[in-house]
Amino acid sequence: MDPTAASYRILIVDDEPELRDSLQAMLESCGHAVAVAGSTAEALIAIEADRPDIVLTDIFLGDDDGYALLNALHAHGENIPVVAMSGGGSGPGGADALNLAEQLGAAAIIDKPFRLKHLLEVIERAIADAARSA
Repeated sequence: MDPTAASYRILIVDDEPELRDSLQAMLESCGHAVAVAGSTAEALIAIEADRPDIVLTDIFLGDDDGYALLNALHAHGENIPVVAMSGGGSGPGGADALNLAEQLGAAAIIDKPFRLKHLLEVIERAIADAARSA
């Protein structure tokens, strides 16, 4: 980890345990404190227990979706930046889904798969933008 880089509390919300665990390990290796959740309900419990600096959520969460999380955070007045992720590509589950997430208040969107360096840049930018608008 770059000693000058900031360390954040990050919540990853994804229903795929392998992806969630891999992303957690990568972000922790960069010095971040990372919690994980597999659904909107788990995410809301995690947020209440230890408010993260940022949430990374998959759009498609099995029987749930990232839109529900965005709506719940908005309804509770939470000003936590959310990065919406999707591996749907340019089809109906990809770009359109990410665009809708942005319209619902996601601070940033990112296509899966992504490079760690790009994700770290997106996280940094989303947190900085949220701090400026607070």
